[in-house]
Amino acid sequence: MKKLFVLMACHGLSILACFAQNSLSGRVTHSESGEAVIGAAIYLPDLRLGATTLTDGTYRLTNLPTGTFTVQVSYISHKTLVRAVTVSEATTQDFVMENAAQMLEEVIVSGAATKTIIRDSPVPIAAMSQLRLMQQSSTNLIDAVAKMPGMSQVTTGAGLSKPIIRGLGFNRVITMHDGIRQEDNQWGEEHSIQLDEYSVDRYEIIRGAGSLIYGSDGLGGVVTALSPRPVEEGKVRGRVLTNYQTNHNLLGLSVQAAGNQNGFVWLTTLSTKSTNNYQNRADGRVFSSNYADLFDISGYIGLNKRWGYSRLYFLRTEQRFNIINGTRDTQTGRFTTPTLLPDGSARDRPVTDDELNSRAFLPYNSQHLINGKLSLNNLLQFKNGGSLTLNISYARNNRDEFADVARPFQAQLGLLLHTNYYDVRYNLPVCRNWEITTGSNGMLQSLDNQGYQALYPNYTLFDNGVFGFAKKSIGPLKISGGLRYDIRLLGINKLYIDADGAFQVRPQGPNSERFAGVDKTYRNVSASLGAVYSLTEKLNIRANLSRGFRAPTVPELSSNGVHAGTFRYEIGKTDAVPEVAYQGDVGLTYESRNWYADVSLFQNSIGHYIYSERVLNRAGTDSLYQGSIPVFRYAQGDARLQGLEGTVTYNPAAARWFSLTQTYSAVFGRNLSATTDDAQFLPFMPAPRWVTQLRLSRDRWGNRFRNLYATLDLEITQRQDRFLAASNTETATPGYTLVHLGAGGDVTSNAKRTLFSVYVSATNLFDVIYQAHQSRLKYLDANNATGRVGVFNMGRNVSLKVVVPF
Repeated sequence: MKKLFVLMACHGLSILACFAQNSLSGRVTHSESGEAVIGAAIYLPDLRLGATTLTDGTYRLTNLPTGTFTVQVSYISHKTLVRAVTVSEATTQDFVMENAAQMLEEVIVSGAATKTIIRDSPVPIAAMSQLRLMQQSSTNLIDAVAKMPGMSQVTTGAGLSKPIIRGLGFNRVITMHDGIRQEDNQWGEEHSIQLDEYSVDRYEIIRGAGSLIYGSDGLGGVVTALSPRPVEEGKVRGRVLTNYQTNHNLLGLSVQAAGNQNGFVWLTTLSTKSTNNYQNRADGRVFSSNYADLFDISGYIGLNKRWGYSRLYFLRTEQRFNIINGTRDTQTGRFTTPTLLPDGSARDRPVTDDELNSRAFLPYNSQHLINGKLSLNNLLQFKNGGSLTLNISYARNNRDEFADVARPFQAQLGLLLHTNYYDVRYNLPVCRNWEITTGSNGMLQSLDNQGYQALYPNYTLFDNGVFGFAKKSIGPLKISGGLRYDIRLLGINKLYIDADGAFQVRPQGPNSERFAGVDKTYRNVSASLGAVYSLTEKLNIRANLSRGFRAPTVPELSSNGVHAGTFRYEIGKTDAVPEVAYQGDVGLTYESRNWYADVSLFQNSIGHYIYSERVLNRAGTDSLYQGSIPVFRYAQGDARLQGLEGTVTYNPAAARWFSLTQTYSAVFGRNLSATTDDAQFLPFMPAPRWVTQLRLSRDRWGNRFRNLYATLDLEITQRQDRFLAASNTETATPGYTLVHLGAGGDVTSNAKRTLFSVYVSATNLFDVIYQAHQSRLKYLDANNATGRVGVFNMGRNVSLKVVVPF
């Protein structure tokens, strides 16, 4: 019996040994003082796992597979460390951190084909950490990243923004969210990305043709939004975030909690936000500019084990936006709103002060958006060093646009979009410095019109692409490139006209057909080849050549009706052909103890570029539908975009508390097929912009304050006189200068734990009256009382964020 017990005990121990979990632990200290670094982030990009150092500087990661992994250690105002660590059983690895010239940003990005260090990428990549998101004021998800070099935004007031990368936006920019392509009818100028900004842990921006591993359409680049990583084993953590902004009385609240117990991980974020109408010195309060995130919930549940991870992500957002139409009373200049008369007709009347100060949504001039998504993300780590990722998702996007005072609670446009997406990749084991990834991704998408009118028909779309990507290091030279083949099958249904002249997706009687429907098939190849060469330990040079393509969208092919959100009649181009882009990038990065510099030059030549232009009548004036709605149609031509982006930071080693950063970005777009001088420039091109930031920081002040900072930003936007003047599509935009301030830090207990963090920022400090060139509100009605045309951007705005961890 005793022998049996010993045998069983030995057998049990052998089983436990087989399932024993590998771990990585250690301590992070300051090089200057040897003291513990509190709150440093430890990240393993191969496994998408992370931890944060405790008050004694220690960290611990468990449930790790055996192997060699890249470890990134980052902390505010310190140089980020990147080390290769071999993990086997209980592994210990300490880190020592130095002060650095740059503010904390992600050095390793996960949005690329394989884990990529920004400095070693031939394609320009930028990242924005959650800390930087907290330290600046933003009114929506895209506004948060729009001031980064090469980035801008097309706006419809404070709440609606579209990302623009190097002058390209809409369906030329791909948005990814936690490994899944974000599809929410993003073709519209007044359509924003339906994600909760408070749930985003960091952004990664790939500037340039990013379509190689994500699918076609990414001629401008890729914006990736990522949720927080799982917390370390045995922890439950969370935070409460509150946000108030003075200009439009924004009230925001977000609660986030996450846990990890024996590899079972979970995270949930609940958020809500609402605003009043924003204001400026030219317009006062801008009627119908308010918006709200009624209730957003997102997060994941899953397992982190030695074999990898599996996580089920979920998201539901519900948003409301009023739409600014900018109509004015001819005598007083006050904004007006339509009123239904007893005889069934409508007339405009001046809005009241109560309406200007209301948070209510107009049932006859607003949008109601509901976006839901489920996705399953999986990573399998193999013993040979290879790995397999598989992501699948289903998303349901419901967009209702209301635009008729006589039918206030019926959606004029009701767009129900279903999207199924998949992405599968196999990362081969590293062999002789070769890192190779092969994979396939695509989506099945369908639209169902549910409004009482249709702008474009119902459709079904199927995308599929296969790709291969490789990287190799040869001494100081790092080469990377890949090849992709895509096919898109597009079936567009018929479109009909009813007795009132409105377009419908169902037959309206004999001879009612106006669009016969069409089936399209598009095939093409994308490719990229680049290299980074280290001339010295401090200086890298890089170059990249790429070819990409973008198939026409359904609206570009088949629009035929009044778009409620943009107040214009849109006509599609049924014979549109795919855009094909050839892009070249050259750049350099220099980093020393006192200086950091990064400069990029690029040229993007696009064949068959698709754009919209006004339609003129025989008299040479605007064609107007129903006497007041301008008519636009889609056209194509060859285009060329050239530009420069640069960042220089000075942070003296003798005074790490001081840094001065200068950025510059410019892009110049030309329509090479233009036959007249007034049509030579492309629409929606951002003006050249300079941003100077002075930053002061202090790691601690006494025993109760840590991570203190203060910033002063000078943003100079030059005059934009390169605009599409043909058919009065655009006008020149004067330059302007804005000043922004920021300050904040952590308040800690005697035990060095953070009690709460405060972030204060003031944008447009001197309340400058200005219009951004990419603001759609520039082209609204004139105010006869002031002589100014259109609606102006937001005036002075002070933001206060308080974050309480638990």
